[in-house]
Amino acid sequence: MGLIEWAEGKIRELSIWDFAVVKIALVIFGMIIGAHMHVFVKEYLMYFVGVFVALYAVLVYRMFLKK
Repeated sequence: MGLIEWAEGKIRELSIWDFAVVKIALVIFGMIIGAHMHVFVKEYLMYFVGVFVALYAVLVYRMFLKK
């Protein structure tokens, strides 16, 4: 089994809520990257980083550890 087949199998196992977590994590990551543009994000950067890490941990668990 190649990498592509493995990834497709894992993606098929994800629910709609998992895709929502992916979207939220990517939006927060984009806010972290774009923090130099806006004072609000820069002020609360560590909170955004914390939420991103938590959501990313959920995704890693769902992809690699849950069977």
